[in-house]
Amino acid sequence: MVDFKKRLGKQAIEKKVNPVEIYEELDRKSETGPLRPVQAKILSEWWDNRKGDKDLILKLPTGHGKTLIGLLILQSQLNQKKGPCLYVCPNKHLVEQTCREADKFGIGHVQIGLGSDNLLPEEFLNSEKILITNIQKVFNGKSKFGIGGNFQKVDTIVLDDSHACIDCVKDAFKIEITKNNEIYLQIFQLFEEYLQDQGEGSFLEIKEDGNDTYLPVPYWIWEDKKQEIVEILGRHKQEKEITFAWPLVKDRIGTCQCFISGKTIEITPFISPVDEFGTFSKANHRILMSATTQNDSFFIKDFGFNIESVKNPLTHKSEKWWGEKMILIPSLIREELERNKMIPKFAQSNSKREFGIVVITTSFKRAETYKTCGATICKPEDIFENVNNLKTGENYSNTLVLANRYDGIDLPDDSCRILIIDSLPYANCLSDEYEKECRSNSALTNIQIAQKIEQGLGRSVRGEKDYSVIILLGNDLIQFVKSKQTSQFFSMQTKKQIEIGLEIAKMAKEENEEQQAFYKDPLHSLTEVINQCLQRDEGWKEFYREKMNSI
Repeated sequence: MVDFKKRLGKQAIEKKVNPVEIYEELDRKSETGPLRPVQAKILSEWWDNRKGDKDLILKLPTGHGKTLIGLLILQSQLNQKKGPCLYVCPNKHLVEQTCREADKFGIGHVQIGLGSDNLLPEEFLNSEKILITNIQKVFNGKSKFGIGGNFQKVDTIVLDDSHACIDCVKDAFKIEITKNNEIYLQIFQLFEEYLQDQGEGSFLEIKEDGNDTYLPVPYWIWEDKKQEIVEILGRHKQEKEITFAWPLVKDRIGTCQCFISGKTIEITPFISPVDEFGTFSKANHRILMSATTQNDSFFIKDFGFNIESVKNPLTHKSEKWWGEKMILIPSLIREELERNKMIPKFAQSNSKREFGIVVITTSFKRAETYKTCGATICKPEDIFENVNNLKTGENYSNTLVLANRYDGIDLPDDSCRILIIDSLPYANCLSDEYEKECRSNSALTNIQIAQKIEQGLGRSVRGEKDYSVIILLGNDLIQFVKSKQTSQFFSMQTKKQIEIGLEIAKMAKEENEEQQAFYKDPLHSLTEVINQCLQRDEGWKEFYREKMNSI
């Protein structure tokens, strides 16, 4: 074997530490090109001015290549011999996607193994490669990274899609007991008389399996009964519904809140004690990556970030709009085109379809309507396979329905040319639902809803030249995006895209009224407008550019 190092002027090969220079030397696949201008600008700004920050929020619109930016920052830290580096995704699907990205760009990485190999990899512990994993592996009471004073120290941790990660971190501290578990009855009986005092009708519905009805346990009664709760939960701490959260809340039961519904009991802290996870809270550098949104104050409460990091995020301040979204509300074009009329049109199977149609709806229960019309409901365990089939073009014929998955799934180009957002997103847990009910007009509540909608809107347009038709269904969702009171919480780009959609609806309605005699079919006008986007009508493209350039 030839020792090429002897032929060099230097005996040791120095690794690049500037992330832009690192990218130039990576063994990348031929399909990759140079860094995008926005990526190079962000990385240079981090290297020149922000690499010393303990807490950093990186904000870029969906599809701008945040994943590569995060990986290059971590590789820079490894090359500087700072210590172990961790890249955290909100779900397993995104872990696989991020690993493929790392492979494509030639960035060394490892994952936590399965079964008997379910240990932290040596290459991660020795600061040789980036560990890519999901949020549940880091934030749970039996985490391989440790809790309390016994934890794995890391230098830099990156959380991708950090708004989605917030819900996962909250879930780590949550105990959720279903009605078929004997613990449910024990806790219900403990608070039965006090629940009845909270609301006789609601109490009756809960007893009669009113799934959507719930009541909070009064905090003063919870405080009085906390020892009994500890004893009940402690006796069953090995059960699946309790075991992962028990080490985190067993000494904090008094600071928790409890909600009882007709199907579950939920116990969760008022504020998630993230300090229990030293791998995150005591990392030298913590980087949260998120799409451009109106408010990141949640990071202070939920992740313990400092105020300056929220005031001064790392972002591309001169960034212009990008990508093409034709946002349509069918019922504004023709009143007959309400939700029940639209579902059969888009849910039916079509073997001649040359692109994917994807629906994001609020629950599996709501998704059943699409299934009866021929669509495929995507189960959590099948997401990776179904999405991959769309990306490779193997299955465009069946409409794919995702239940409550507004983030973490990329559907570029032909994998999704028509995206349907069905109904207003709702809270994932009883505590959030209770807060929403008590503060229905709160700006913070509306910000959370707007962020989730924007995450959904970003699934189908993943690049500067990508385009998609996005159809909004459900009266509650339509009211939210139209109302001046709530639409203000969207980003400037999304607000303009919604305005364009409202203008399209008005123009299409006027044209439809003029030609009523010719167009008896209410679907005709909608189909025509959709085809103008999909068939790349030059008039539509120029109209969109002109409107977007005005922001």
